[in-house]
Amino acid sequence: MGMRRHLIFFLSLSLLCSCSSRSLDHFREEGEGIVRSLIYELQQISTQEELFASTNRFQRYFDRLVSLMIDAEELFLEYPEQRENLSLDKELNEQLRHELNRIYKMRGGKAFMEKCQEKALHRLDAYAKNRFYAKFSE
Repeated sequence: MGMRRHLIFFLSLSLLCSCSSRSLDHFREEGEGIVRSLIYELQQISTQEELFASTNRFQRYFDRLVSLMIDAEELFLEYPEQRENLSLDKELNEQLRHELNRIYKMRGGKAFMEKCQEKALHRLDAYAKNRFYAKFSE
């Protein structure tokens, strides 16, 4: 998985986390909370050993983010007009990007983060494919 796919994932997440519609407040608040916790965890990492010891925590964060994104997408399918209420939370997105770039510069950091995201991204991809095929079978 390349850096581009990761950035797309996090930009999509940023869009999700900055929804301004009242009906999406739950998703915005939960998403921002997860991202802020993820940023905090990333900030605590200063060595390769600390990074590798945090595998399960990061996998859980990414899994929670994907679950939230899928739930929000289901809401969007029911209320498509809600998509117009999205805007980027630039500060949160920039903090996350900064911390990920810092981790990527560590020896083995990029491969480690890709591995932590792999299961969640496969689940998101499977969901997108199922939605795509379901659209044509309707």
